[in-house]
Amino acid sequence: MVMACMEEDTEVVKSPFTRLYRHRKPEEIINCAMGFKYPLDVEAVKAAISASLMVQHPRFSSLYLRDHCGRDRWKRVPLNIDDHIIIHHHHHLNNTTANANTTTTSASTTTATEDSDQEAIINAYLADFALSSLLREDRPLWELHFLMGLNCVILRVHHVVGDGLSLMAMLSACFDSKRKVDKAGNITEHQQQQQKLDHRQREWRDKGMWGLMKSIWLTIIFMAEVPARILGVKDKRTVISGGKGVELWPRKLVTVKFKLEDINSIKKAIPRATTNDILLGVISCGLSKYLNVQSPKALQDNLKLTCALMVNLRKDFRLQEESSLMKSGGRSPWGNKISVFLLPIHYCKGSLSPLEHVRRMRKIMNQKKQSFEAQMLSNSISLSNSLLGPTVGNWFYNRIGSSLTLSVSNIIGPQEEIVIAGNPVTYVRVSVCGSPQAITLHLVSYAGRADLQVLVAKDIIHNPEFLGDCFKESLLEMKNAVRSPSNIEKDR
Repeated sequence: MVMACMEEDTEVVKSPFTRLYRHRKPEEIINCAMGFKYPLDVEAVKAAISASLMVQHPRFSSLYLRDHCGRDRWKRVPLNIDDHIIIHHHHHLNNTTANANTTTTSASTTTATEDSDQEAIINAYLADFALSSLLREDRPLWELHFLMGLNCVILRVHHVVGDGLSLMAMLSACFDSKRKVDKAGNITEHQQQQQKLDHRQREWRDKGMWGLMKSIWLTIIFMAEVPARILGVKDKRTVISGGKGVELWPRKLVTVKFKLEDINSIKKAIPRATTNDILLGVISCGLSKYLNVQSPKALQDNLKLTCALMVNLRKDFRLQEESSLMKSGGRSPWGNKISVFLLPIHYCKGSLSPLEHVRRMRKIMNQKKQSFEAQMLSNSISLSNSLLGPTVGNWFYNRIGSSLTLSVSNIIGPQEEIVIAGNPVTYVRVSVCGSPQAITLHLVSYAGRADLQVLVAKDIIHNPEFLGDCFKESLLEMKNAVRSPSNIEKDR
């Protein structure tokens, strides 16, 4: 499609990651699964979506086009919500449950089995979406899939529309009635805590010239890895390493469920630790457990694996209010305001205690935060897109991404239960397809729980359920360790 450079109702695409995501093959699509407490009423949900801020937002009612000047643009078009609704009817679960009831079981066991079966079927849908279903380019780049009989709706959004934080903010602003700013304009207690955390993470900026010199030095060290990766440096091959074109390989998805209260108890035992630090410690410990069992040959202790950790570049980390969602500028704008840390994760044969994994990751993350790595990498991608075009920028991105072992993201979801069309949402889970690694991990915290989606290339990771159990066991060991006074780090 070709249009004039200055046509009305268009907006130039500015985010370097948005332009990168649009020209990636395969496309990177965010799949957000929402479970409902009661059976789905399609018409009621459609009515709620139609009356919400979501359909009013320009990104959900625009086409992504390129004009004859070679610039990517958004073009507003009339939106027909029925074009974006897809209904899947599933009856296998009911038949399976009926057959299973030929033997006597307790009600709790039957319910747990049904929930597990439902989760497996929904995850199978999400894994199939990774390769089999692309979004149509002649309409806004999103879809709503209703899984009838499974009480689940999957919102599929092309990554060019926005990042995970933008989508979580959209859900919260549209459907979380408890998350409001008072009439005087004061923010909520949760937002104040987030703001304090934001300021504390930036205290290093007050250290004057020494702080600046340290930041520059760390940036030079970390950024030196980028050209090395482009020139061919890769992680050492292990049983979890991907191969050429791994982003096109069939996928399998499993869900690991955590409680936020467990994560918070570990945070209290390790001063200044964040949820990200705990997650990365769990991943580090869990991967070590998995490799200890699955590696046919003994691996070198302290072997470095590298993950692409998605980083939020917004000045304000809080979920936006409704008015902020419609703005492209400001402290917390809509869009792909993200970058990446190339984060080392070290394999340990078992000599390291679970809490030491967290402390090690916290130390590394503190150094990463003090550097300008994320900003520099984002600027580098923007420069390569501008000077060399998106094809070359995409080649650089794939070259770096395919040299890594895994990718990780941690998204803050709504902290209160949201309700859509009078039907409470029991969980929110996010996965992203199209990443050039064999393992992608996406954690979303929602209403007191945190669900980790483990998406793997199933021809490489044959037993992702065991990998998920390793992560779950790691958090349990950390939770038990904090109860021991000898393992609690003293606040300095």
